[in-house]
Amino acid sequence: MPPGAVVVGAHVNGLGVIRALAARGIPIAAVTTRPFDMAHHSRWVSERHELFELHEDIDSLADFLELNARRWPGWAVYPTNDDSLTALARHHERLSSSYTLPVQPWETVADIVDKDRMHHLARTTGIEVPVCHGTMDDGVMPNRYPVLVKPIQHDRLISTFGTKLFLARDAGELRMAEARVRQAGLRGLVFDFVPGPDRNLLVYCVYVDAHGEPSPGVTVRKLRQHPPLIGGARVAQVATEPPQLREATVELLRRIGFRGMAFAEFKLDSNTGRFVFIEVNGRAVQFNSLLPPTGVDLVAMSWSDFVLKERPRARPTGWSGSWIHLQADIRCSIAYRRIERLSVSELVAPYRRPKTFAVWSAADPRPYLAQTAHSVSGAMAALGRRVNRRAA
Repeated sequence: MPPGAVVVGAHVNGLGVIRALAARGIPIAAVTTRPFDMAHHSRWVSERHELFELHEDIDSLADFLELNARRWPGWAVYPTNDDSLTALARHHERLSSSYTLPVQPWETVADIVDKDRMHHLARTTGIEVPVCHGTMDDGVMPNRYPVLVKPIQHDRLISTFGTKLFLARDAGELRMAEARVRQAGLRGLVFDFVPGPDRNLLVYCVYVDAHGEPSPGVTVRKLRQHPPLIGGARVAQVATEPPQLREATVELLRRIGFRGMAFAEFKLDSNTGRFVFIEVNGRAVQFNSLLPPTGVDLVAMSWSDFVLKERPRARPTGWSGSWIHLQADIRCSIAYRRIERLSVSELVAPYRRPKTFAVWSAADPRPYLAQTAHSVSGAMAALGRRVNRRAA
């Protein structure tokens, strides 16, 4: 039996990894870490496990994997959120005797996961970064708004408030955002908000192999986010590659000594016309399923590199389509229509291109059905709370 893969995190990020590995016939065990996960319902998953305590106790992942080491000897463990990436990096030596880890030890990964270290490294590399006003503990009072309040690591904030950062338009919103980050038990940084709509966000996707050689890359443009301006992608598409994004990304990864899949996000500043670095991720992101049709399948390349010990190869196809998180796009396009003010042609344009979907798949429909059931259940619960408040 060929070695399999343990995918930690069973939301949209995890589903993209599961389907990419399944295309290679790899057995998959999915570990769900949040109640609203749906990827573990995929037909390609042979084992399903829960580890809801991960985001409160990062070390629990190492304990869980050690308990199952005989079940999955030599299997690769794929993190799909920052907490699982952190756990594998911190316990790299401990777990490497039983598993194949397509991540690096903490001394390298820390520069990616810790937003403060990432920001400092990018600045010293010569990459333009947003103005950082300091940590929340400094009692900063910016002289201009809006600003972003970003936790050093955001997974616990997602579990508590359903968002990875906060946008503050004035001092009152700033203090409220800081209080929420503290409530989640996190430290945070205050950054200037880079002006411009969601479509100004571009992500350069590339693989760096064991020899430090970067693969051909793919540039992905975020068209719409949920929620707008501060959320995760809900619609994206392959875009023309600005050369400076590859140069900046490769240089940053070289400074870190990074190996593996990388996604570097930049935003075009509407005021200056220059690209500003936002962050880089060293694990799968939401729009991972957009990459296989382009021939730059970072998950498959990771498998070749770390598991098969073969040099990973990208085979660019020239495919230039869209990626759509269908439920999120429908819901947000209605809820934020007065904020986004999108025309009908803007709304439907991504659907007219060649496309892949974040969750929906006719060949693998159960994750979408599970997501729909969860959404309906959540909407009914919210309606019940509203009725109860009115009655009270």
